[in-house]
Amino acid sequence: MDSNISESLESLNKELEYLPFEFRGKTKEYFKIWIVNIALSVLTLGIYSAWAKVRTNRYIYGNTFLNNSNFEFNAEPKRILYGRLIVFSFYAIFLFATDVIYNKELALGVFTLFLLLLPWLVRQAISFRLKSASYRNIHFKYKGKTREFYKLSLLFIFALIVLFSPFIALGFLEKVLNKEFVLFLYSAFMFIFFIAIIPLFYRKLKSLIIDNSYYGKDKFNFKATKKGVIWLFFKMALLTLLASLVIGFITIVVSTMLGAYFKTLNIGSYDFVKQTLVPLGAMMLYLISIGFYKGITDGFLSNFIRNNTQIKECKFKGDIEPFTLGFISATNILATIFSLGLAYPWAKMRYLKYKTEHTYLLCDSYDKFISDGKERGSTIGEETMDFFDIDIGV
Repeated sequence: MDSNISESLESLNKELEYLPFEFRGKTKEYFKIWIVNIALSVLTLGIYSAWAKVRTNRYIYGNTFLNNSNFEFNAEPKRILYGRLIVFSFYAIFLFATDVIYNKELALGVFTLFLLLLPWLVRQAISFRLKSASYRNIHFKYKGKTREFYKLSLLFIFALIVLFSPFIALGFLEKVLNKEFVLFLYSAFMFIFFIAIIPLFYRKLKSLIIDNSYYGKDKFNFKATKKGVIWLFFKMALLTLLASLVIGFITIVVSTMLGAYFKTLNIGSYDFVKQTLVPLGAMMLYLISIGFYKGITDGFLSNFIRNNTQIKECKFKGDIEPFTLGFISATNILATIFSLGLAYPWAKMRYLKYKTEHTYLLCDSYDKFISDGKERGSTIGEETMDFFDIDIGV
């Protein structure tokens, strides 16, 4: 009897352990998909890109597992193509107005229309991505209202006006105050903007996305507090400052040592280094720094979202090491550059594998979720986000 109780308790404890997500994608497999996608997209003048996107996402989703079940990507290539053609037409009109007929009024009108539609496009992109995904034959969906995105946009614009209006006064103060003091005031305003205003809007946007997302009939919940998100952005700002100082110090030391060495060589060699190698080295260091920063911020933000999200009684957890992800991102850039792009599939699989396998879910049962049917989402917003390279972090 006691042994049966012990076995039951042990079984319950095992069920309540955090289960890691798994990513089983292979570089060799993805490379074949990637190279074919590029070739066919070029040969069809971009028309095949819609099918390429579906093939890529189906491979990535299909190799992402939780509790030995994989996710699925169910979007239709033709519907993606329709959305992409509409977006391309929109952008083509803007280029035609600016570069061909030089009609500033038309270009401004097109750009203004895009800005007015942007909150709706973001909402559509979120909805489409969720409705295209499923797990164990249960689809995700999004029920957020477009008006909420417009409200958030207007509030953000108002905050910008309130925040930057003092700059007008600071401009006048430059005539009567010390320029260094005025520069300090400018910096203080920007610091407040980064560690207070942006975090609060980031939290609001994520809440708007996650709190209106569903898996079948069950709703996701975002539990992040204002204090938590402000502290997160403060840490990111501090680490960014420290990383910048370290990179700057390394750059100065290396440049000084190389300069001293090449001065001992003939003038021609020194001029070549100064005019060619130094700019190339600076560009390479810049790209590495960008990659490192991207990985660090992605790590912090990903952990923050995962650790503050749940569905029913099931809780997510992220234990990504931001500096490890930064190292992966930076070295991925180096590998991609030196391989002339051929290492991109390896870099992508490597990055996804680390992020995925440091994400967990604590759930007592995976059979409690109920399907609520599948809805078709608009692809226009999704394609606009991709076309203009805007990442909304879904």
